[in-house]
Amino acid sequence: MAQRFLAQEALFEGVIKQNGTVSHDDHVVTRAYLHQNVVNAIHPDSANYASIVSDGGVDKLKIEPVTIVDTTVDSSNATIAAFVSNVYTGSNFQESDIVILTTASPSESWIHNGGTAGTAADWELLNTQLSDAQVRALVSGGNALTYNSSTGVFDVVEADIQAMFSAGTGLAYNAGQFSLSATSDQISEGVSNLFFTTARVDAHLTAGAGLTFNAGEYSFTGDTDDVSEGSNLYFTNARAQAAITADPAAGNLASVTNGQVLVALSSVFNEFSAGAGLTFNGGEYSFTGDTGDVSEGSNLYFTDARAQAAISVSGAGLSKTGGAISLTADSDDIGEGSSNLYFTDARAQAAISADPAAGNLASVTNGEVLVALSSFRKGFANQSLTANTNLVLTHNLGERLVHVSAMDGSGNDVQLEKVYTSSTQVTVKATINLTGIDIAVSI
Repeated sequence: MAQRFLAQEALFEGVIKQNGTVSHDDHVVTRAYLHQNVVNAIHPDSANYASIVSDGGVDKLKIEPVTIVDTTVDSSNATIAAFVSNVYTGSNFQESDIVILTTASPSESWIHNGGTAGTAADWELLNTQLSDAQVRALVSGGNALTYNSSTGVFDVVEADIQAMFSAGTGLAYNAGQFSLSATSDQISEGVSNLFFTTARVDAHLTAGAGLTFNAGEYSFTGDTDDVSEGSNLYFTNARAQAAITADPAAGNLASVTNGQVLVALSSVFNEFSAGAGLTFNGGEYSFTGDTGDVSEGSNLYFTDARAQAAISVSGAGLSKTGGAISLTADSDDIGEGSSNLYFTDARAQAAISADPAAGNLASVTNGEVLVALSSFRKGFANQSLTANTNLVLTHNLGERLVHVSAMDGSGNDVQLEKVYTSSTQVTVKATINLTGIDIAVSI
């Protein structure tokens, strides 16, 4: 909606910015718009070809005449030095002019580089063209390769090529043909067909019950349960008893009856010893080890897994993963205490009160704060203003600095001069006579 600015003079402090796209001749344009749509300078690189000149007070772009390139075909001078000496004066040619010397061998093309020395230094060679004979003369053959400089044809002598080859280790060579004469020592091992090694054989061998295998060697580590009985008989009580006799004259044995050997206790005790976790003294074994020496039975040892498996959680708000117990509860799972109370509408509403003496609040009902519109805004409808004459508006809003808005009967914004008189009044003025103006004063 357009706004009417009726003041005879408008003074703006700060930066004025245009919002929108320029589409009419009477629109304000920005500096950025000018830079994007108007040629306002000439780049230094273009100084020799373009410039800006003033024409009737308007800056206009002037394009300088483009340098005309001239091409000269010279059939009299075979070198650029001869051309400079006989034709070039230093001023009869300009930059980018081209001279083609057709009598040079091969022909040459030169371009003027803009120099002013008046010598061959003002010219740069563009290209040369070699004849077939000149190209062929630059090429030659060697070793088994022959070359005809007249025709440009290369030829290969088969015998000379064959003579350039010889056979290395594991190969034989005759008249251009190689034969394999190597042994496995001269052939590199592939990926699939591997050579024999002791380590590779060992890697494919394993040991059965009672045996171990290490570095190509089998060792027996079993017991009699892994070996069948042969001529060497295994122990049995009957065999042991039958094999025992007693000779009282030779020691402390008293008799042998049904395999029972009577021997002094001290002699027996001396034949015993204690293993890991045990001590032996006077025929008595004592356990001195710890759980590391005792196999687990029905009384199970502690492990993290067993401890974690023995713990569970119940009720909402807790979860267990492995040995970690996590709190997943929210306020619905936790009872309300006496101090930290949960939010309710009733509690929030009960906490709100109004003090009309401290401001413009009227009342609080069920948490709803009721404020009279007249405490924030005062309207003055259908006002008439005489040009350059003050109109005092009494708003009683309690603030000196207030906002004043005005519009005419068509809804257009009307700009008025304002003087903030007091906390109850504001004075407005227009530069022209106005009628039917609605004015609103608000905080």
